[in-house]
Amino acid sequence: MKKTLRYNYRLNPTPEQEVKLFEFGATSRGIWNMLLSENMRRYEYDKTFLFYKDMASVLKELKPFEEFNWIKAFDSAAAQQVARDLETALKNAFSKGRLQRFPKHKITYKKKKLHNDSFRAVNNSNCIRIENGAISVPKIGRVPIILHRKLASKIKTVTVQYRHGKWECSITQEVECKAALRVLKTITGFDINSKQTVVGSNGYVADNPKFLKQSKEKLNQLQRQLARRKKGSNRWHKTKQRINKLHGKISRQRLDFAHKISRQITNENDILIFENLNVKAMQKFNGSTVADNVMGLITQLSKYKTELEGKIYHEIGRFEKSTGICSECGQHHVLTLKDRNFTCLACRTYQGRDLSAAKSIAKTGELDLIAAGIVARVNPISQQKSAIKTKVFELSKFAVGSEKKVAA
Repeated sequence: MKKTLRYNYRLNPTPEQEVKLFEFGATSRGIWNMLLSENMRRYEYDKTFLFYKDMASVLKELKPFEEFNWIKAFDSAAAQQVARDLETALKNAFSKGRLQRFPKHKITYKKKKLHNDSFRAVNNSNCIRIENGAISVPKIGRVPIILHRKLASKIKTVTVQYRHGKWECSITQEVECKAALRVLKTITGFDINSKQTVVGSNGYVADNPKFLKQSKEKLNQLQRQLARRKKGSNRWHKTKQRINKLHGKISRQRLDFAHKISRQITNENDILIFENLNVKAMQKFNGSTVADNVMGLITQLSKYKTELEGKIYHEIGRFEKSTGICSECGQHHVLTLKDRNFTCLACRTYQGRDLSAAKSIAKTGELDLIAAGIVARVNPISQQKSAIKTKVFELSKFAVGSEKKVAA
């Protein structure tokens, strides 16, 4: 089984290439706004939309006109990708399962004062390749790239974007997943909270580094400085760029932390059980803390990494109770946010709130997987006569065949 992944690299374009990249980003935004306006006009006229094939035909018909030379100077495959993205946005807006808003016009540079446009090029006929420390982008040329890691496979698409004062490219590649593990020796539940980022049922704890809090003093200083500047002046723009770069640093720190945590727990466990958290709703009443804790990001990264390693990732139901359940007898307790530890009313066991929740998540996830027929619990031969037994599972549901496997 193959999985499409993105690999991000830093670009170092020349001044001439940088001007061209800005133009292409603005062209991509212009095509989006033009096609969206046409769709809105068409819907008001006869209640229909233009989809990919129709929008591609419109772009082809406009190229011969002198007023649309800016489309002709743009990469045709990249223009088609804009049409595909708009088609996806329109379909998601009317899909009951996605709950997304109707697409909007992208704001121009004059209003936003930030060059954050992007465009996506497609590798047709090997037109995008990396040679001698540079990546070839259609109609741009060979742009120097910092290749900090080797490519996993052939390049499919490249998205170029200017973020936080630096040029970046996101390369999509197909990666082969490892064969599914037949014998799974460890199952661990993970509780994600605001105090410790991740608490595992096996005793693993990852404290929340709170990168936003670390940079809060510097951020407040720059924001006060921005308030004193005259809006629109050169100093105002410079201060705003410094704030943007600081937010970029915080974002990269969070991403690096999430990658390290997800990689560690994926390497150390065969079955990962998480909660299905409603992060968007949690951000409404505690936005900065939830964002600084990278709750949703850790689960997303852990999910694709377990699939690559041939392991199992599972999420229990969103409304399954885990907090306040005794890990020894299963007694339910009502706890406030201040209660980090509690004593069970039934068995009088003193335990931590988060560790108890992680163990409850592991038990619930284990029952879900067994009920669904995904895994079957077995005892390894070496531990059949041992007093202490470790939970060992075997994969019981395959894509092709379902032969019984003997655990060794």
